[in-house]
Amino acid sequence: MARKQRMIVPIFIPHQGCPYRCVFCNQDEISGAERSDDAERIEKAFATYLSAPNDCLPPHREAAFYGGTFTGLPAVRQEWLLSRVQEKVNAGRVQAIRLSTHADFIDDEKLSRLRRYSVKTVELGVQSTDTDVLNRSGRVNAYDSVPRAAKRIRQAGFSLGIQLMLGLPGDDEALFLKTVDDTIALQPDFVRIYPTLVLRGTRLYDLYEQGDYVPWTLERTVDVLAEGVRRFRQADIPVIRIGLHPEPSLLEGLVAGPHHPALRSLVDSRIALDELTALFDEAPSLPERVTVRVPPNRISHYTGHRKFNLSYLKSRYHLRDLVLRGQNGLTGIVLAT
Repeated sequence: MARKQRMIVPIFIPHQGCPYRCVFCNQDEISGAERSDDAERIEKAFATYLSAPNDCLPPHREAAFYGGTFTGLPAVRQEWLLSRVQEKVNAGRVQAIRLSTHADFIDDEKLSRLRRYSVKTVELGVQSTDTDVLNRSGRVNAYDSVPRAAKRIRQAGFSLGIQLMLGLPGDDEALFLKTVDDTIALQPDFVRIYPTLVLRGTRLYDLYEQGDYVPWTLERTVDVLAEGVRRFRQADIPVIRIGLHPEPSLLEGLVAGPHHPALRSLVDSRIALDELTALFDEAPSLPERVTVRVPPNRISHYTGHRKFNLSYLKSRYHLRDLVLRGQNGLTGIVLAT
C-alpha cells in the first residue's frame, strides 16, 4: 500500500487573542498561558504523529497551529511557538508550518514575522461575508478587513486558505452562495467549510433552547453545499475539508445540527447524482438496462451513500439495471453504447 503523501501535525494552542465571542464557540478564554504548557503540547503532538522514522512517514509533513487566533497572540509568544517548531523543521521532522487567524490581525509586521520562520500557509476564519449574519453571530463588522488581509497574504507569498460556515443565525441558501461567490473573488488557494452545530456551553445553545435559533437539517445542508462545491470546482479552488472532525469532545457536547461522519461523501454523492440525472434527462430514450462510464476514482460518489443514487435513478427512470463502469481518462460521465 502506498504511503500518504502529506501529513498534518496539529498543535492546539489555548483560545487566546480572538477579539470576538462567537455564538458557536465554546472554547473558554485562557490568558497567561505558560511556555511550559506550550512546550508540552508541541512535544506531545510530535510524539503522537511522528513517532516513526522519517522514511516511514509521508514525504511532506506540516505542523499546524489550531485553536486560537495565532497572529492575535502576544508577539513574544508567537515568536516562541514558531521558534520551537522551527527546530523541528531544521531537524527535518516537518517541512513547513501553517496557522489560522483573523483578518483583523494581519499586517506587514505580522506577516514579516511569519516569513522569518517556515510558515507557508495562512488560513483566515471568515465564516460568512454577510454583515448581518456575522453581527448576529457575535462577529461585529468582521468582514471589513478580509479582502485587504487576503490580498496581503497572497502578495507576501503565503498560501491562502479560507474557512467558511453555513447555517449561522440569519443565514440562508442565497446568503451562503453569495459568500461562496465573494470567497472565489478573494482567490484563495483552498477552502474549508463547516456546518453550524449547536454545542453545549455556547451562546448558540442558549438561543436554541429559547427557540430563537433553528439549526439546518442535514438535507438542507447537503443541498446547498453541493451547489457551493460546484462553484468552487468551476473556479478551480479545492475544498479540502467539509465538516468537523468527529472528535469525542465534539460528540459529547453536540446537541443539534447537521452533523454526519461522512458529510463530504454525502455532498460528493449529491453532486454526482445531479450529474447522472442531467445525463439521463438529456438522453432521447433509455433502455431498461443502462451502463454509464465514469472516472474510476469517483465510482463511489456516483453509486451514492449506501447505494442511494443507484436506487433513486432506477426508480425514477424505471430501469431494470444500472451499471457504473470506471474508465480511465474520463473527466465526465457518458452513457455506454
